[in-house]
Amino acid sequence: MVFMWRWVNVASPLPREWQAESKIRYSVTILDRPEYRDAQTVVRSGIWYISLRGYREIIPGSRVVFEGIVEPKWILGKVTQIKMIDPEIEILCTHTRCVGALHTGYVGEVMIVLGQWRERWVKILQKNLPEPMASLAGGILLGIKGQMPQDFYQALVSTGTLHIVAASGYNVSIVATVLMNLIGVLVTKGVGIGIGIVGIILYVLISGGSASVVRAGIMGSLTLIAYYFGRPAEAKRLLFVTAGVMLMINPLMLIDIGFQLSFVATAGLLYIEPLINNHKFQIPCLRRQVQFSNLNIHKFLKDYLYPTLAATIATMPVILWHFGRVSLISPLVNILVLPTIPLIMGMTALTIVGGQVVAWVTYPLLAYVVWVIELFG
Repeated sequence: MVFMWRWVNVASPLPREWQAESKIRYSVTILDRPEYRDAQTVVRSGIWYISLRGYREIIPGSRVVFEGIVEPKWILGKVTQIKMIDPEIEILCTHTRCVGALHTGYVGEVMIVLGQWRERWVKILQKNLPEPMASLAGGILLGIKGQMPQDFYQALVSTGTLHIVAASGYNVSIVATVLMNLIGVLVTKGVGIGIGIVGIILYVLISGGSASVVRAGIMGSLTLIAYYFGRPAEAKRLLFVTAGVMLMINPLMLIDIGFQLSFVATAGLLYIEPLINNHKFQIPCLRRQVQFSNLNIHKFLKDYLYPTLAATIATMPVILWHFGRVSLISPLVNILVLPTIPLIMGMTALTIVGGQVVAWVTYPLLAYVVWVIELFG
């Protein structure tokens, strides 16, 4: 009932007197570099999708005004997406001149600065790594994929591995685990958990704060707090509490594809993976059960195959509904690439700091992932 009340009271982003031929002015502070695809510059901001002809240089941190005719998309009586095609554009201020010049508040200014940092980091990766390795590294660490070559982007979609270039719960878990392992031996449990939560918050902000990574950040932080007080994490309950909080803040997130995929993938890990993990495989000709507990393959299956199968099964209906197709080879490709992702995240971060020398070590890992994806894509 409370959610229904929030849904009904969501304000329309369009003016009351809006007509199909009306021109709308929309001003926004650009936090991330636009996408450049098919001779177009695409700016995404919340429910806004703005497409400009040709290449338009828009520096993160700039305050921009767009004016043009819009095409809204309605679901259940609410505007869920607004497309503005080839509008007029006015840049009010650029880069660092915007910080402090606009009344964006502390949070807004922090997000602007973080967007500028991401821009610098992407340029460092592009300087030291060839494509598509540079875009892949930026996507895995920061969730940035706007500069990715179109053919490689389609290969990611075809192989069901697009999630590796989107900041998500997997990335958050890696960040929290690494921080806890590195710092936990030097400080008390409470301090270590506090540092872990701060690390999660910073990663959520640095990666752009998408629906999936915000959900993962909230859930990861709540899990660490529960661990501190010595109570079971109760991940299933935390999943629904986190989703409920996010939907109360922004009910329109319910129809966001990223939020849907993130939620059902996590639900798959919590509900479907235990069923797969506890399954005992039967070989009819031998009439006995095959147990993997004494083999190294058991850990591989438990860490990579079972979670991949669970997430694939859970997300399949959502992907089929939105895109009309699913990737049957996704589990295999994910098994081949997922073990390298934590190492790539760490090496990419070191590449940003260390430059070309570290990039030489990072390149083989990225080249392997690119090879696998292009082979099956």
